[in-house]
Amino acid sequence: MQEILQLLNSMSPYLLLGFLLAGIMHAFVPGNFYHKYLSRQSFRSVLNAALLGIPIPLCSCGVIPTAMSLRKEGASPGAVTSFLIATPQTGVDSILATASLLGVPFAIIRPLVALVTAMAGGWAVNRWCNDDATGDTTPRDEEKKKTFWQKCLGTLRYGFIEMLQDIGKWIVAGLVI
Repeated sequence: MQEILQLLNSMSPYLLLGFLLAGIMHAFVPGNFYHKYLSRQSFRSVLNAALLGIPIPLCSCGVIPTAMSLRKEGASPGAVTSFLIATPQTGVDSILATASLLGVPFAIIRPLVALVTAMAGGWAVNRWCNDDATGDTTPRDEEKKKTFWQKCLGTLRYGFIEMLQDIGKWIVAGLVI
């Protein structure tokens, strides 16, 4: 039990960042963005998801809630897979660290390789995975114009209540396993 708590303690900052980012994306990004750029099972949606994920500084723990949020918002399975592959491999912080440790050529190659592998993974999922359980494929109804503070509250509610209820049990199960 002590090992599970220690693992949860070390993962929690990254998971919390992922939940926060999921909330921000839900509250501040218009619902039609996901429908327009990520919902189709096409090469274009896979590319868009990889390009969206490359600059985001999330590790393999923090990317999970964010990717689940994308799926709930209507992104295709291939786009979510592409995002899941691209995001932990890169991020502005890790690219700068690569440049300082290994040099600029490696810092340039690293995001390019992440883009290629993310696109290959997303394309493979779209090609060979017939997923009938799609996310919400219709754009989210835009509610009345919300103030900045209402969006901030919506961020917290979605990221730390709704998303935690949706995937919290799976995170705990993964930790126990």
